[in-house]
Amino acid sequence: MNYSLDIDSLDLSALDEKGKPVKTRLKDVQSALSIFHTLLRADEKSALNRARVDAMFDGAAPYDAAKLAASNQGMKTNLNFGEAQRILDISLSAYVDLYSSLERLVEVKGTAGERSKITEQEEIVAEELTHLLRSWPEFHSSYLRLCTTFIKHGVGVAYFDSPEDWRFRVGGFTDILIPRQTLASENAIDVAIGRRDYLLHELFAFIKNPEAAEKVGWNVEEVKRVIMKNVRTTGRGASNNGTLVDYEALQAELKNNDLYTGIQNPTVAVLHYWIREMDESVSHYISAESTPKDFLYKKISRYPSPEQAYVMFTYGVGSNGTYHSVRGLGNRIFSHIQTSNRLRCQQIDGAMLSSAIMIQPENQRSLDELQFTFYGSYAVMSPNIRIIEKAIPNLGTAVQPALQDLTQQLQLNTDTVSTYGPTQGSPYRNQMQISSDMDVATRLSGASLNLFYSSWHRLLREIVRRVVQSKKSDRAITDFYARCEARGVSKKFIQTLDVDRTRAVRSIGGGSMANRLMALRELQAISGQFDEVGRKNLTRDIVSTRVGHDLADRYAPVAEEERQTVDTKIAMLENNPLQSGAPVQVISSEMHGTHLQIHAPVLNQLIEQINTGAADPTQVMPILQAFYQHISEHVQFASGDPALAGIVGQTKQILQFTEEALNNTQKQMEKIQRDQQANPQEGGAPQVSPMELKLQEHQMKMQIAQQKAELDFQIKQKKFEQEQGFRDAKAALEFQE
Repeated sequence: MNYSLDIDSLDLSALDEKGKPVKTRLKDVQSALSIFHTLLRADEKSALNRARVDAMFDGAAPYDAAKLAASNQGMKTNLNFGEAQRILDISLSAYVDLYSSLERLVEVKGTAGERSKITEQEEIVAEELTHLLRSWPEFHSSYLRLCTTFIKHGVGVAYFDSPEDWRFRVGGFTDILIPRQTLASENAIDVAIGRRDYLLHELFAFIKNPEAAEKVGWNVEEVKRVIMKNVRTTGRGASNNGTLVDYEALQAELKNNDLYTGIQNPTVAVLHYWIREMDESVSHYISAESTPKDFLYKKISRYPSPEQAYVMFTYGVGSNGTYHSVRGLGNRIFSHIQTSNRLRCQQIDGAMLSSAIMIQPENQRSLDELQFTFYGSYAVMSPNIRIIEKAIPNLGTAVQPALQDLTQQLQLNTDTVSTYGPTQGSPYRNQMQISSDMDVATRLSGASLNLFYSSWHRLLREIVRRVVQSKKSDRAITDFYARCEARGVSKKFIQTLDVDRTRAVRSIGGGSMANRLMALRELQAISGQFDEVGRKNLTRDIVSTRVGHDLADRYAPVAEEERQTVDTKIAMLENNPLQSGAPVQVISSEMHGTHLQIHAPVLNQLIEQINTGAADPTQVMPILQAFYQHISEHVQFASGDPALAGIVGQTKQILQFTEEALNNTQKQMEKIQRDQQANPQEGGAPQVSPMELKLQEHQMKMQIAQQKAELDFQIKQKKFEQEQGFRDAKAALEFQE
């Protein structure tokens, strides 16, 4: 039977009959309800298969107990041995490790400020975003439900109730319907319908303020009608037989958050419609599932893109690239598990039969009078009874090979069990083999991992976008900004994040502790190429893997020092020629904030020495001039970056003091020169010939050129050593792989 959508239910054209663009493709609530019933009928067979898979995981017996009783086989062994649930738990534990092993769930990218400062602020924001997510009480359960649905049935859905709230909900094809033959992409979904149940007081909360509710898209009168239709028993608002008398009294009870009123009444079945419009935006509609007269809620183009409304998690691409062709773990192991359960039940029946004594009464009376009389270690049976010698086949030799073959097939067909392990031999038993065997049951294949992370990236990116761009009052977001502000990251910096570059942090080892330890051990082998911060981070990761992130601070605290860059070393080397009075050129691509942090303290120290009389101004004047010129050029480049406003302001103050010292020293030298010219015979410095002055100037230039050449050589040598270290590390990693 063809369950395609009615052509009248969705307007598939981009223009109306007058040639104007249509506002929405969904005509009315009756068309929406027709689409729902069409999708529901089309999903009946798939829903039955999902129910069978869920029953298998929930421990349903392999045989129908009623049919066994009807055929006088009620005593037959009928057990589910939990093999499917064990496989699911093993697979799920790997996905739990993907986020529980991480200190930061997301990686964000800033756009304002200097790179060295941005990196530190990005890490702080990522840590606080992770804290925001983990502080949400439903995050752990929502993540587990998402992974469970994704694994069991192949498709999981994370969706949002509104464009502002960052808290997502989880569902699957059991409660979210989409058309058959829809390609596995959010942008290919024309219509998605979610089924939800609301209590009366939950539904009333949407229209508690009627004027505000109408402005955002709620149909207040339709919501009232649905509440009145579904109310059964209330307090003051009902008569003795439960018939509604006064809506005003019911409204008063609901306003007072009366739990009795909300819970004593049946839930209201509600449908959410997400309709993709021609401009790729998504409209949101809500209606009652039973006999609706109009939409409860209507907002055209509420979501700018489908990804902002829902994110689909697919366990592959299926046989033809459509959502309904994707199969999960449950479908792949269903036949094996059912057969395995029946074989085990038969094996138990055979064992019980082979261990029993076969007795044959000669007649019905002997059967009725059958009894055993015990005399110490002897037992006397009733007369007219004889024991039957039997030859029961050994079912163990027949069943065990079949069970072993089924187990091997399960190992080959699932991504959670290796084809060999501690109980199976391997031609080699080296360190890598032993480590793999330790955690062989909790690994994830690369394909499954990449498929999950592809959707997990998009979900976390949407959550971060909502947190950063939210204008709604949210206590959790307010606390997030307050924590960032306390750690030195302003709200302005957070709001300038490049949200499109937000990524989910991948877990080392791909869900396997053994693989993570092996990867960290390989990094230890090349840790000599890391800087000090990198080595400390590696040590912390190893400790965290063993004892967890909460206890890691006891042994390997987070490195607080700022990670040094090549510019730090260059700036330190530049101080040497500057302290000898030689000028050093400034390049626009340098990290000017880092250079100011290195040069400014040295210049400030010189000013203090002059003020205290520890240094002769006339002798240090060439040094002051070199530092003044060099730092002034850095300040000019750094002034255009708002993130460097603090260091630029402090440096300008030091430059002002330097300028005063230079002017005072220049005036003092001019005064000494005038005094010498006025009294040439009264001592003073000896006269220097022009030839000697030129010789001294030439020697100074040669000295400056030599120092500059040495500085350039040191800089080039440092860059070469660093690049060589990176190449050696890369070669070592490639060799290890």
